[in-house]
Amino acid sequence: MRSPNTRIDPSGVPLGLMRRYLSAHGWRRLTDARPRPIALPDGYEQIRRQVIEGRTNVRRNFETYVLFGDGVEDVEIILPRDTNTPDYRARMETAIGALSDLQDRPPDQIIIEVRAVGFDLVQSRIPDELVRNETIHLLTAAEYVSGVKGLLAATATTEMEPTPYFLRMRKEAIDYADGCQFGHTYRGSFGFTVESPVSPNSAPALFDIQQPPPFERRVVQRLARGIGHIVEAVRREDVAILTGDVRTGLNANAYEHFADLVDETARTGMTFSFSFSPEWPPEADLPARTDLQVGPRHVEITRDAARSLRTTPTTRPEVLFGRVVRLHTEADPSDLITTAGDREVVVQWSAEDLGDIQVRVLLSPPDYLVAIEAHRSGRPIRVAGTLERKGRRWVLSNPAGISIPE
Repeated sequence: MRSPNTRIDPSGVPLGLMRRYLSAHGWRRLTDARPRPIALPDGYEQIRRQVIEGRTNVRRNFETYVLFGDGVEDVEIILPRDTNTPDYRARMETAIGALSDLQDRPPDQIIIEVRAVGFDLVQSRIPDELVRNETIHLLTAAEYVSGVKGLLAATATTEMEPTPYFLRMRKEAIDYADGCQFGHTYRGSFGFTVESPVSPNSAPALFDIQQPPPFERRVVQRLARGIGHIVEAVRREDVAILTGDVRTGLNANAYEHFADLVDETARTGMTFSFSFSPEWPPEADLPARTDLQVGPRHVEITRDAARSLRTTPTTRPEVLFGRVVRLHTEADPSDLITTAGDREVVVQWSAEDLGDIQVRVLLSPPDYLVAIEAHRSGRPIRVAGTLERKGRRWVLSNPAGISIPE
């Protein structure tokens, strides 16, 4: 039990996160829970109606949460309805204290767990030799912040586009990394905490069907899984673990950002651990070890994996929409019978993930005439095919369905 003199500071506990914490741990608002009829004397019942319900329809300024359990008496916690109520701080202190007593844990640990319900945590520790009087050089901290932001953005882009490598980070991935927060550092081999916001699990589980996790959770799970793969690859001395399948792990870009993060923050090694919001249960295939220790050998093997993945051809179905910026053929463009000779066009295409690129397309004689007309009139064309990266050039193979949209 906590000491009666223990001070509780609720300022770091947003009301919304407290509600989410209670819901995630089996508490239910009284309006959503089974009724609890209480017989009161007539005089007290009249007072209750006046105070709680109000003769002037003034709404109650508090919410009641109830914890039900087999063989356990019902327990109530009172929360303020909003942050503007006069007794907001007192009610939050009481709620945190009640949870502390109920779970027999210190209030500061309860506060940490309440805050954690809104975030997945990525925690990193650096070696003791880089710590002086429980502080680190500002340059080390700056390198870490920059490196972990790049790693999160690269992992998020891989989640959106699970290919061996990508040429450009997705804007949504950068926005996600920008939305993460730098949490409190912690002692004991100086540690960093990055908080990845996770949206509430507002949809109830029906028929034991698990709700699909939000994008932010999938990113952190992919990162945890990927670092677990790196540790396993070093243990088994097998880089194929990292290059065999990028659909669930990291790709070349993420491996490069991981290697840079470790190399530039703590060259002798770091330790990673992950904590997940209880609102969304983590996937079963995540590494069982809570601490993932990495060092120079892990940096080396990820760089090897990145080089290998970047030699993997990138192909995907695409529909190009853009202007014809170049035409080339040594055959008669009007000859629709003779198939000898290449009829090549280059289309300027703006891809969401690749940016503005030029794509080479080899066309049949009839399709080449369509491209000529589009080029002459300055109108864009639409053509479907398989986009491939060949050396430094982009090529659309098996083109079909060329048209000039109205």
